[in-house]
Amino acid sequence: MVAPHSLCHTRNMTDFTVDDHGSIVLLRPETLQAWSWILANLGQEVPTFAGAIAIERKYVQPILLGLVRDDLTWETPTPTSH
Repeated sequence: MVAPHSLCHTRNMTDFTVDDHGSIVLLRPETLQAWSWILANLGQEVPTFAGAIAIERKYVQPILLGLVRDDLTWETPTPTSH
């Protein structure tokens, strides 16, 4: 598992960023609370890619519901135009 960098949690910071890539969704922890949640709920042996947790699409909804249940926040990045 990728170790958390020096992250700090502020009231306006989102805990996770969710980046949809079709069959794989990247769940990127943005706070220490997010990393703690991953360890407690998904474990240490989760597949990672580019600093995010790689999740099959069929598992995303239950994970996001768990985040909301545990009072964590998530957002999707705003697409950029090229």
